Amino acid sequence: MIYCIGNRMKYERALAGPAPVIKQGAGTDRRGQAYPGGWVWRDAEEARRFIAANGLSATHAVYGVLADWDTDTRQGEGEEIRRLIRAAEVVRLG
Repeated sequence: MIYCIGNRMKYERALAGPAPVIKQGAGTDRRGQAYPGGWVWRDAEEARRFIAANGLSATHAVYGVLADWDTDTRQGEGEEIRRLIRAAEVVRLG
């Protein structure tokens, strides 16, 4: 498992629904625009530090992503944060 951050209200609403919540990987978004993939972190603590450092503690939380760090992510050019390269399910952390 790897980790992502998300708007707590939106993610919790989606996770309460009947369908799995999917974090989008690299590809094309719904508008036909190129999308580099969602941001992901190797461990939950790194994601929590990002939330705190960017003043997002009131609105965002860390969630699990059912994906593999080595095969399902890549380093974006000129970015410090890695990107998800395939769609993967998002889960609440226990």
